[in-house]
Amino acid sequence: MKTASILLVPILLSSVVSLPRSLEAQPDGEMSGTEFFERRVRPLLVKHCYECHSEAEGSQKGGLLLDRESGWLDGGDTGKAVVPGNLGDSLLITAVGYADPDFEMPPKYQLEAHEVKIFEKWVRDGAAGPAEDMGETEFSQLGDQEVIFGKAKDHWSFQPMKKVTPPKTADPAWDENPIDQFVFAKLKEKGMTPSPTADHRTLIRRLSYKLNGLPPTKEEIATKDLNAYIDTLLESPRFGEHVGRYWLDVARYADTAITYRADTKTPHYYPYAFTYRDYVIDAFNHDKPFDLFVKEQLAADLLGSKEGDPTLAALGFIAVSPYRNMSHDFVDDVIDVTTRGILGMTVSCSRCHDHKFEPIPTADYYSLYGVFNSVNRPEPWKLDEFPIIKGYGRSPEEVADYQKLKTEIDQKIKKAGDSVKKGNNRSIREEIEQTDLAELLLFHEGGPIRAMSVSEKAKPTEPAIFIRGEVSSKGDRVPRRFLKIIDPEQKPFNPKNSGRLDLAGKMVDPENPLTARVYVNRIWAMLMGDPIVDTPSDFGLQGEAPSHPELLDFLALKFIEDGWSTKKLVRFIVTSKTFQQAGLNREEMVAIDPENEFLWRANRTRLRIEEIRDSLLAVGGQLDTRMRGRPGQIWGEEYTKRRSVYGYVNRFNIDPTLRNFDFPSPVQTQGSRTENIVSPQALFLMNSPFMVEQAASLISAVSLGEIDDRGERIEIIFARALQRSPTPGEIEKVERFMEIEESRDVDPWPLLAQSLLMSNEFLYVD
Repeated sequence: MKTASILLVPILLSSVVSLPRSLEAQPDGEMSGTEFFERRVRPLLVKHCYECHSEAEGSQKGGLLLDRESGWLDGGDTGKAVVPGNLGDSLLITAVGYADPDFEMPPKYQLEAHEVKIFEKWVRDGAAGPAEDMGETEFSQLGDQEVIFGKAKDHWSFQPMKKVTPPKTADPAWDENPIDQFVFAKLKEKGMTPSPTADHRTLIRRLSYKLNGLPPTKEEIATKDLNAYIDTLLESPRFGEHVGRYWLDVARYADTAITYRADTKTPHYYPYAFTYRDYVIDAFNHDKPFDLFVKEQLAADLLGSKEGDPTLAALGFIAVSPYRNMSHDFVDDVIDVTTRGILGMTVSCSRCHDHKFEPIPTADYYSLYGVFNSVNRPEPWKLDEFPIIKGYGRSPEEVADYQKLKTEIDQKIKKAGDSVKKGNNRSIREEIEQTDLAELLLFHEGGPIRAMSVSEKAKPTEPAIFIRGEVSSKGDRVPRRFLKIIDPEQKPFNPKNSGRLDLAGKMVDPENPLTARVYVNRIWAMLMGDPIVDTPSDFGLQGEAPSHPELLDFLALKFIEDGWSTKKLVRFIVTSKTFQQAGLNREEMVAIDPENEFLWRANRTRLRIEEIRDSLLAVGGQLDTRMRGRPGQIWGEEYTKRRSVYGYVNRFNIDPTLRNFDFPSPVQTQGSRTENIVSPQALFLMNSPFMVEQAASLISAVSLGEIDDRGERIEIIFARALQRSPTPGEIEKVERFMEIEESRDVDPWPLLAQSLLMSNEFLYVD
C-alpha cells in the first residue's frame, strides 16, 4: 500500500501536465474546485510544502500531511491547516501569509504575493480536494493513536501472561526442566535436535563466568557436584558484582554528568554516585525481590526509610542522570531510563507529539513528566543536602587526611568570596566547589558517605502538555498517572506527592504484562548469550517478537511466583539441559537455523571488557576482592586492582580502552552491548603495559623458580591461564618457542603467559 501511495503523486502530477490546451488557457473563475486544485494549488504544494509534509518525501513534520484532503482538513499538532471557507481559522493561510512571526511557512523564504492569493482563493471557495485522493495510508496513520491502539490490542507484549503447561517430550532427559520441554518442542517443530551436554570443564568455566564473571580455579574445575557448585557461585559476593554490572548498563550509571566546565576542562562530578553502584551490587547479592528493587530505585524516600538507611542510595537510579541540572532534559532522561529500562517501552518518543508507532499519546508522556518534575535534586557538591548513609567503614587516618584537605579547600573558597574570573560569569567559589571539592568528595576514601538521592518538592507539579515539546506553548493539563495501554482506567496518582511510589507499584503489579517479561528476558540474555526477544528494551509494536513466547511467559510467571527472586530464576535456567548444551556447530542444524534462534546448541560468547580485565588480574593473583567504596582508575600507573565494576566512569570522556571493547555509552539506558572485532583490541592485548604486567604477574604467582622441569612449568602455566593441561602438540610448539626465545637471550615465560592470555580460548566462553 505504501509503495502505491508514493507512486500516486507523480502520476497525478503527470496528469496535470498533460491537461488539454483549452483547460490550460481556461480562466480561474471558470474552473471547477477540483480543476483549480490540480491546476493551481497542487503545483504550489509540490514546490513549497511536500518536502516536509508528504508521503513521497517520507516527512510529516508537525504531524501535518498536505498530499491528501484528510491531511489538511485534520491538520497537525497545532490544529487544522485548512477550514474550508474560513481564511482566519486556516493555519495554512496564516503560515504562508507570514501573518505570525512565530509561525511562518516555508520557514526559509516567503511565497510570492500571487501564490498566496491562489491559496486564499482555494480556501475561500471551499478547499476542494484532488480528483483521486490518496486517502488514509499506513504512512498517514503514523501517530494516529486510535489506529495504533487498535493494533496494540493484538500485540503479544500487551496481552496478559498465559499459564502454559510445558509440552511433554519423547526424550526423558529433556522432560525434567520445563525450559527443556519448551525448547525441545520448538526444535522438534522445526525438524531439529538439541546438542549433547558440554564436557565438565566447559560447564564449570561457563558457569563461573555467567554467574561470577571470573575464571574458575583449578580446584573448582575438579568439582564433581555441579548443583553444589552453582549454589556456591550464587552465594559468592562476586555474583552481585557481576550481575550488578548488567543492571548498571540499564541504569546508564557513571560518576559524572555528560557536561563539563569549559573554563577548567573538568567534568561535573557526581561525588556519591558510587553509593548507587554499591546498592545495586548488595541488592543482587542479597537477592532483593525485583519488585522491591524497582520501588526503592524510584521511591526509596517514600517507603518510610530511617535516617542513615543505605537503601536511600537506590535513588541514584534517578539522580545519577547525564543531566546535572534540574531541567526538561533531566526529566526526559528519567522517563526514558524508567520506561525503556523496566517496561521496554519507548515513551520518550512522545515528548513532542503522539508516538508515531506505539500506543503512547503525548498526554501519557506528560503524566510521567509531572511525576519526575516533582522532585528536587541538589547540586552534587552541596554536602548538607544529601542524606548520610550507614554501612561504610573509614579509617581514622583516612578521615584525618580528608579533613586536612577539606580545610584547605574551605579556606580557598572563603578567600575567593564572590569574586569572578575575567571573562567568566561563574564565581571563583563555584569553580572551586565544582572542581577541587567535588573531586575530593568523589575520590578520597576518607570523605563522607552520602546517598546520591532526590527529594519531594513542597508542591507536586501539575503537568500540562507542551505542544511540539515547547515549554512556552502549553496545552491541556493532565494528571500524574500510568500509561493507558497498561492501565486503561488511568486513575490519577496520589495528589499529595510526586506519585513515584504509585508509579513503581503500577510497574511491578503482577497484572502488568511487561515488567517481568522484560527483566526475565534480560537475565536470559546474560546467561544464554542471546535474548528471547531480540529488542530487550523495546517490547512495543516496533520491537521483535519472542522466539519462544510460551517459554518467556512461563519464566515470567514463575519469576513472580518465586517472589521476584533473581537467584531462583538464574538457578532454574542454568540447571536446564538447554543451558548445559555443547556449543559445537552441526552442519545440518546450521542449514536450518544459522543464528541458533531455536537453541539447538550453546552460544559462544566473548568476555566483556570488565570480565577480561578482572580475569587477567585473577589469574595473575592480583585481584583485590574488596567491595564497596569510591571509584578508582582502571588503567594507568596507579590503577586499582579491584574489580572493574568499581572503576571510575567519566560520561563526558569515556575511557578509550573501554570504548574499543564495546563498553556502552552511559548517556542513555542500554539494553545490550554491541560486539565488534577491531584492531585496537588486538593492539591492547599485545602491547599495553597492563597486559604485559599481568602476564609477568602470572609467572610470579606460579613460582617457576622453584620448578626445574620445563614440561611441569608449561603444565602449571596452562592450568593457571586456561584451567586445563596442554596437549602434546601444544607442548611441542611451546618448547620450540622456548628454544628460539632463549637463543635470543629473552625470558620466554612471560611471553608464553601473554600468548595464552590473549588467546581466543581465554577471551571466549564456550
